[in-house]
Amino acid sequence: MLPDQLVGLVVNIAIYLALIAFVLYRQMSARPLRAGRLMLLPAVLGLFGVQQLAREPQGMDVGGVALLVVGLVIGLAAGLWRGTTFRVWPDAGQVMVKGTAITLVTWAVLIVIRLPFAFLGQAANHPQGFVIGELFLALAVTFAAQNAAIWARAKRLHVDDTVVRRSGQERRR
Repeated sequence: MLPDQLVGLVVNIAIYLALIAFVLYRQMSARPLRAGRLMLLPAVLGLFGVQQLAREPQGMDVGGVALLVVGLVIGLAAGLWRGTTFRVWPDAGQVMVKGTAITLVTWAVLIVIRLPFAFLGQAANHPQGFVIGELFLALAVTFAAQNAAIWARAKRLHVDDTVVRRSGQERRR
């Protein structure tokens, strides 16, 4: 590996670790549930994933499609599971949400399951853009599933719908 490639790899790893730390910090912090926040991250990740996959059509052979489908199914299952691990409660007319210790366990399990996908993609000579696109798309699905599970649990609390639906707006009386 050339020195420039090593520096690029180290920078990418540092960026990924910082993003993971930020996501975990946010998920472990108590915060009001907002619809916009629930939709934004999965939408952005999904957009980046589709964009990367569109740039690497040669990765979409039978093996690539199988890798993508399995990754999406795992992401869906992990997200639904993780969504059940959050504490969801009413507080002063709004719904609050906070990750638990089990939420961290679900992340660890997902990371352990997902690591081989990066190696499989590289071993099958899929372009790096395909591997990154598959990861982004799987993360989009896992966050969407997690957020759908949290949303469903929040709706069962029967807190004023205007608080749950409107992101950052005052509650109507």
